[in-house]
Amino acid sequence: MVAGWQDVQTLRPNNRMIYIEHGAGQTYAGDEKSALQPGYSASGGFRHGGVELFISPSPTVANRWKTAPAHAVGCPKLDQYVTMRPENERSVCFAWHWESGVSPEARSALPHYVRMLPQIVERFTAAGVTVYGHGHPRWEGSIDRVLAECGMTVLRTEREVFNMAAVLIVDNSSIGMEFMALGRKIVWLNAPWYRRDIHHGGRFWTWTEGVNTLNEPEELLSLPIEPLFDGEPLNPSARASVYNTYGIVDGQAGQRAADLIAQYFENQ
Repeated sequence: MVAGWQDVQTLRPNNRMIYIEHGAGQTYAGDEKSALQPGYSASGGFRHGGVELFISPSPTVANRWKTAPAHAVGCPKLDQYVTMRPENERSVCFAWHWESGVSPEARSALPHYVRMLPQIVERFTAAGVTVYGHGHPRWEGSIDRVLAECGMTVLRTEREVFNMAAVLIVDNSSIGMEFMALGRKIVWLNAPWYRRDIHHGGRFWTWTEGVNTLNEPEELLSLPIEPLFDGEPLNPSARASVYNTYGIVDGQAGQRAADLIAQYFENQ
């Protein structure tokens, strides 16, 4: 069982694999330069030699794979968090994507915001809000010191983010959709290099519909704080995005995946 293109590349062509997809199904298919990147489902699986079964987060993603049977189960990672409340109900976590070269939209927005982050953190702190910071695993901890110097308490693992943070402020990462799926509020952060005329789907620009989305660091200095912790976290547009991405979030995604794997072996 593998979870990413790098695993497939390492094991092919002499191994039989089940590909259990990580993430929320984001692709960068709106630009022909990144449309067929093998790390994403828009590639169709034609470079995934050895994969005999794809397990995907949604029917939309499953339908992209062309080279082997594909089934949608939801997001197994979320099963353990479905009924959990964050330990700190008055907290925000800034989560930053890594500097991927796949597409401008796959880059981090951190360089656009970092200069003003100390002021932003000070504003939240003055309002009695705990501010956490988290870097995508591909950063390998290299931005932790920057986040700490801005006044954030660094959460190094996603488990810590889910356990501690009530609200997520994020540029581009599946953890944003995962927070939405748990019924928690998020704020999307754009950067100037996120092209508004390129539509990849997902984060660009479907998941942002009906969700607070900011373009400039100054907007974080004027963002109303109290509404982040009050009221209904998801409007109809956001609920539709969650459903289209994961289906029903019921804590049973892992079981559905296990049943598919067991059925696959029974049929061998």
